[in-house]
Amino acid sequence: MKPHRLDGVSLTFGLIFLGIVVVWLFNQAVSVHLSAGWIVAGGLILFGLLGLLGALRSDKPSERGKAGGSTDPYDYDLDGD
Repeated sequence: MKPHRLDGVSLTFGLIFLGIVVVWLFNQAVSVHLSAGWIVAGGLILFGLLGLLGALRSDKPSERGKAGGSTDPYDYDLDGD
């Protein structure tokens, strides 16, 4: 099976919902009342770190794909001569 590209929007919303569940479970287990300001601040820090990781990640295509050609059997060059 061919791996698919990562869907950033789905991953982001999944992490948001996971964070909400973790905060809810934490508040159920421990009697600590977190104000909404701390939760928003933590979320903004998390988004900032994710943005930094995205900016630092190299988006250059790999050299292996250029030299060896495509390994996909359904990849046809329809514009070629």
